[in-house]
Amino acid sequence: MKLTPYGIFGSLVLGLASLGQWMGFSGSSINEVKNVPKSVRENPGVYRSHYSWLPRWFGGK
Repeated sequence: MKLTPYGIFGSLVLGLASLGQWMGFSGSSINEVKNVPKSVRENPGVYRSHYSWLPRWFGGK
């Protein structure tokens, strides 16, 4: 099997990503929100802003 430059590069990227995942590296920072309203904590699925653009012709009772 012949190693091409793309194969070597892909293996290197995959290996570094795997190593970073194993060591706990994150590409973005994680922010913890402190003052969450009690109603949101008790029912985390109640707020679904990402569904606001969809039409209402599907699902539900």
